[in-house]
Amino acid sequence: MCLSPSWCVLCKENAENIDHLFIHCSYSLKLWWRMLDALGVEWVIPKGCFELLSINLRISGKGKKAGILRDCLIHAIFWNIWMERNRRIFQGHSGVRVEELWDRIKFWASLWASVSGQFKDYHYSTIMRDMMAVLR
Repeated sequence: MCLSPSWCVLCKENAENIDHLFIHCSYSLKLWWRMLDALGVEWVIPKGCFELLSINLRISGKGKKAGILRDCLIHAIFWNIWMERNRRIFQGHSGVRVEELWDRIKFWASLWASVSGQFKDYHYSTIMRDMMAVLR
């Protein structure tokens, strides 16, 4: 548990602010790199959350499915970072490894994507298992 409310409980390296917590924290940054790798995208991480949410990250040649999956992943990353932060602060959890949180993110993003019309032929577990395959 973090003693200072302004200290980032995920990395314990910097003061917490919105841009640090969701983008620049070493813990959070690993999640963004995993998303980019899962989607086969090279990208420069933006300075802040507003900029990140304003950027249209294109997954070349992949169409509407890619946009839906990208948006679901972005929202799942933000939500899971927030939930992990709160578990550590308010419930005293020591935290989960990035790999475990990434699995949760893939689950939620795949579940959310699976209810869209673009993914009507896919079960969420298929999307979760191989995101690039369903975008082909």
